[in-house]
Amino acid sequence: MERQATKESRSKPTVVTVGGTRFGRDPFPVIAGPCAVESEEQINTVAEAVADGGASILRAATYRQANSPYFFRGLRLEGAKLLAEAGKRVGLPVAMPIMEERELEEAGHLVDLLEIHHGSMQNFELLRVAGRSGKPVMIRRGPSATLDEFLWSVEYLMAEGNDQIILVERGIRTFGTGHRDTLDITAVPQLKEISHLPVLVDPSHASGGATRVPPLALAAQGVGSDGLIVEVHPRPEAAKTEGPRQLTLDEFADLMVQLGISRLRDRIDLVDREIVRLLARRRQLSLEVGRAKAEQGWPVKVPDREAELLEVVREEALLTQLDPDYVERLFEMVLESSRRAQRNMRGSQS
Repeated sequence: MERQATKESRSKPTVVTVGGTRFGRDPFPVIAGPCAVESEEQINTVAEAVADGGASILRAATYRQANSPYFFRGLRLEGAKLLAEAGKRVGLPVAMPIMEERELEEAGHLVDLLEIHHGSMQNFELLRVAGRSGKPVMIRRGPSATLDEFLWSVEYLMAEGNDQIILVERGIRTFGTGHRDTLDITAVPQLKEISHLPVLVDPSHASGGATRVPPLALAAQGVGSDGLIVEVHPRPEAAKTEGPRQLTLDEFADLMVQLGISRLRDRIDLVDREIVRLLARRRQLSLEVGRAKAEQGWPVKVPDREAELLEVVREEALLTQLDPDYVERLFEMVLESSRRAQRNMRGSQS
């Protein structure tokens, strides 16, 4: 059977939609949040900061499996609830790592994007269950996995009918000292050459320290990554896990400026998309009117109706403090487009 994660299976890149964000199409979305939810105050503080900074998704672990039984293991279901509430409060979708099937059953309904931990990349039963969840899935490359092994793990998700998959490069095991993993920046263009799925980079875990996160993040943007995952904490020195690798709130804000991302720009993008969707909806309604005109034998252009419409939009422009001449010119182009579509429809029906 043909592999589904490779480019041979798709003629176009796959776009993964999470809330209002489209990975693989939108300009460099950023997923941000603390390594783990530690308290209601902590997650709310970070949520507000990353939302104001322009992040697209709030992310944090609530279930953790550490290298030692004495390390912080997360707030579990209570943490997932706090994460979901924080996301709603700031208007961001939320992402959460899962490492066992019961975690998905217990808290999966609270999040918008599931994340497969790098240590679970070859937990094939978990992959099958996540694939059947109906939710987008973000899967991290294991520290010792080749790219081919990585994509074979993705096949387990896609075999369950789920193509809303995001690949994450987060560092591999090498001979370096002073940090556990080394960011394989070359994996980004390689994965984009062989797969149709969007590729994100997590520089936090491969950085060895917060000061290295910005240059690695900029490198990810430079080689064509479809987005970024960064960890942020109000007080990294007091974090219960991965403190040295987490950015402060100010450092995160500075990074977003370096990346050319702002909350205001994201809002403008959302408005622009809504304008396009409304124009498409208007065109469909115009075609319905055009069919009725054709059935009655009426002309495509009805000058009195168009003059009435232009007068209405001029009045609306004045009420909303827009230039009425500018708005009228825009709508003249909209009307011309509608007339052209109605004429084309009549020609195709003859």
